[in-house]
Amino acid sequence: MDKTLIFKVDGVEHEIELDGTHAPKTLARVLANTPATIDIHCAKIAGSHIMWPVPFVERAESAADVLDMQPGSFFFWPERQYLEITYDALQAETAAVSYLGRLKHGAEWLRAYADRQRREQGRAVFTAELYLRGAAPAPTPENGGSDGLRRIRDARLAAWERAPDDVGALLARRGLNIPYGPLSMAEGELRKLHELLWRLWNQEGRRGDAEKATIAAFVLEAAITRVGGFCHMLDTADVLQSGIECLKAGADGVDEVLVELILFSGRMAAWLDLHICWWPINELTLDALKTRNGS
Repeated sequence: MDKTLIFKVDGVEHEIELDGTHAPKTLARVLANTPATIDIHCAKIAGSHIMWPVPFVERAESAADVLDMQPGSFFFWPERQYLEITYDALQAETAAVSYLGRLKHGAEWLRAYADRQRREQGRAVFTAELYLRGAAPAPTPENGGSDGLRRIRDARLAAWERAPDDVGALLARRGLNIPYGPLSMAEGELRKLHELLWRLWNQEGRRGDAEKATIAAFVLEAAITRVGGFCHMLDTADVLQSGIECLKAGADGVDEVLVELILFSGRMAAWLDLHICWWPINELTLDALKTRNGS
């Protein structure tokens, strides 16, 4: 593939040379969802990379070990629906990813950008533009399915358009360890729900639809208890409850419902993630450990 994807950040265009030989299906989905304005998220474990969520679900293609991604690599993390770019060797992490290409002119600029972004995440939201020169508009959203499925899809599309009111309401709350307590819990619960639903979707015939629907309803109920009951994100809990009702009604394909719920819960987790100061919190933790250990 001779196409070049543009990653524009801080007013500067950076070229990504695409490689369609490893994951052509995934790459086609990437291009179908450009042009796009994306929000950049910092690394939590692997370290030397930036990432952003995308509104589609795909399985790993020609799965590669994430630790084999060289500096400048551009790849897709199927389990979380994130696109990522590395700028140095990654730390220990186990993940199967789909390789899509690499930065054309080196990744040194990304090192400086990522250092600033990870230290300021939670205090500022970093965005970028992703586009292919002369790209067609993004695809028209789907409209089929039952009334229940359309309610979930509408909520998913709205969540990808902007941060829902539930996010602002949670951040505006005050109290003992609030908003950080519910912010951290809700992000973690939605992230866990997101990954569990993706694992169910990714079974590829190893579980029947009835079993998948039962398991999905169980994990959705658990998430509702935390996200709605503890964190008072009631609108989000209502969407998850609609997912349970849709699965139990059986009018739509289980995998189709799961995809909508994966994309909704993943996007909600990502909105909350933007407001967590991961790196300063880690530094506070290190300081506390030094104090406890007397060093």
